[in-house]
Amino acid sequence: MSSTKATQLFQQVYDHARETSLLESTLALLEWDEHTGLPEQAGLYRADQVTFLSGLTHKRKTDSQLGEWLSELSNSELAEEPNSVLGASIRGWKRDFDRNIQLPESLVKRTAHAISVGQQIWASTKGNNDFDTFLPYLKEIVSLRREEATLLAQNRVCRYDSLLDQYEEEATTAEVDLLFSQLRDQLVNLVQSIGNSEHGPTGRSLQGTFDIEKQKQLSRWVAEKIGYQFERGRLDETQHPFCTSLGPNDHRILTRYFQDSFSSGLYGTLHEAGHAMYEQGMPTDWFGMPAGAAASLGVHESQSRLWENMIGRSRAFWQWCLPEAVKFFPQLAEFSIEQIYGDLNRVAPSLIRIEADEATYNLHILIRFELEQELIDGDLACEDLPQAWSDRYQSYLGIRPANHSEGVMQDVHWAAGLIGYFPTYTLGNIFAGQLMVAAEQELGELDGMISQGDFRPLLEWLRAKVHKHGRCFKPTLLISNACHAPLSSKPLMDYLEKKLKPLYHIA
Repeated sequence: MSSTKATQLFQQVYDHARETSLLESTLALLEWDEHTGLPEQAGLYRADQVTFLSGLTHKRKTDSQLGEWLSELSNSELAEEPNSVLGASIRGWKRDFDRNIQLPESLVKRTAHAISVGQQIWASTKGNNDFDTFLPYLKEIVSLRREEATLLAQNRVCRYDSLLDQYEEEATTAEVDLLFSQLRDQLVNLVQSIGNSEHGPTGRSLQGTFDIEKQKQLSRWVAEKIGYQFERGRLDETQHPFCTSLGPNDHRILTRYFQDSFSSGLYGTLHEAGHAMYEQGMPTDWFGMPAGAAASLGVHESQSRLWENMIGRSRAFWQWCLPEAVKFFPQLAEFSIEQIYGDLNRVAPSLIRIEADEATYNLHILIRFELEQELIDGDLACEDLPQAWSDRYQSYLGIRPANHSEGVMQDVHWAAGLIGYFPTYTLGNIFAGQLMVAAEQELGELDGMISQGDFRPLLEWLRAKVHKHGRCFKPTLLISNACHAPLSSKPLMDYLEKKLKPLYHIA
């Protein structure tokens, strides 16, 4: 094929993909609205809207003409460099097409409708601990995702692999399980050592009443200072924090606030701002295309967890932030930086994943990773999920939920059909540990910059090493290129032990 013909074909696919991204971003807008202010009686019609647009999007993604164009492009000179913008775009488009063509439009539409309604039912029943009402919707969602996994399984060892691969390209359950099992043993030992210590933070500085309007102001100030561009986004409230992109310059974050905790809303904001800054760092000309999309959800989570924890819970961060936080919450002035730093890094088994400390957080993920494998493989019935959940929490963390709201219904993910997503949180922590080591090696000591509120060097480094590449590199290659090292959980464990052992006087 001539280079001119290949260039023309590429432009045709680009134009087709751009129009598809217009539909997808419209869908994202409807879903953002659903989580921020949808009238109570508007839910069923919204589900119809989402279903209709999902069907249109799937038709475009599986168009036979698109398949012919991609087959030709895959054998052209433009595809010879798989990690170039053009080569990666062709590879990414072809991968997505090959996946989508295996899914019937009817299944895509049924799934879209089920998760739209399912999320609405979850939101209305969670607070009442009404798992029985939610159960039929959950069963339908799990059944549909199991059907999808079966269609996509092909030569994979297990059906769950095909769902995991949707979020983390080429990751397998066996590989992730091996990585996690090594991490699990080290985490359990660390948590047990901390539990046996007679020393440690009390958590007293985090207790009290904190005006929600002032929490909003502090959260906005912090997000802007670390690099989130409000001219390209906004900060709102929702029941379960998330980030969504509605266009190349529209990356929105949502958090939630509690009057008895200033840290919940702040760290929800930091987490989602980390996601949004990744989106804001990708090339706008390629929005909706492989070169302008996240490498994986694990890489995405590496950005949110890095800013939330490795920066936001550092001593240096609070050297910078405390004087401003005291302006909003004068009661913090009675505590030293060491007390606040210690309390924010206090380790204690807890029931709520998004408020868990860094040491136990990954145990929450391992529980979900195991349970959803069993759901997809058919070894666990949805009816038995609450009991299995409670038993696993007893085994891993030594605690049991008192109700469904703090147990099996706490996360929106399964209501949203996001089965296979949870492992990416721990992968993100592992990636973040490696990225922080590499950033410090190249930039020099980061604490000095952070304590002065200078986050720009780190953000620019992340943009150069991670953000700007989109999906041009597969996830593990992107991270290994940035860090000049293979995938390893050692930097994460080194970071946790270096931070937590001194707080608990552990040798």
